[in-house]
Amino acid sequence: MDKQYALKSLINLTNQTFGFTPGTPSEFSELSISIQRKTGRVISLSSIKRIWGYVSYESFPSITILNTLAQYNGFKNWDTFLFSHNGTDFDDSGFIEESVVSVERLHTGDRILLQWGKGKSCEIEYLSNFRFRVNQSKNIKLLVGDTFTINILCLRHPIFISNIERGDQHIPAYIGARKGGITSITLIPA
Repeated sequence: MDKQYALKSLINLTNQTFGFTPGTPSEFSELSISIQRKTGRVISLSSIKRIWGYVSYESFPSITILNTLAQYNGFKNWDTFLFSHNGTDFDDSGFIEESVVSVERLHTGDRILLQWGKGKSCEIEYLSNFRFRVNQSKNIKLLVGDTFTINILCLRHPIFISNIERGDQHIPAYIGARKGGITSITLIPA
């Protein structure tokens, strides 16, 4: 992933986490305070203004600042953000350190509540043989009653679904939570 593109993506995600895009000195100050409250770390007002392009500056932020912004958005650090945002890091491979639900350990009737983005969620129920059914769906393209295959679920990563059956219709695949990944996975045992 290109570093500048990744930084722009992190800024956009920070705007979403903050609730709006700051554009005035007082709004940048509010963002600085919000970051400090959530992470316990300080990013100076002048650094924030430079990163957001309010003040002209050609340098790339330090790893300390990048780590703090990533943590503000719920990631462990900058590298974890890069990996989860694009499915890759600069080495084009890596281990997943976030929470993982291995489907082979589920029991028939177990339900999983998945949440991501702005108000997007679904509750899925494990049927058997890596197959699930949608029980509840909110602001996503999957519909109640859809059945499909999932092999693994990872916090902070997109959800990849295959072999979707919707009545008589067969849909090859679906990807959800592309921006920022799944933000919450709640297992509800049968």
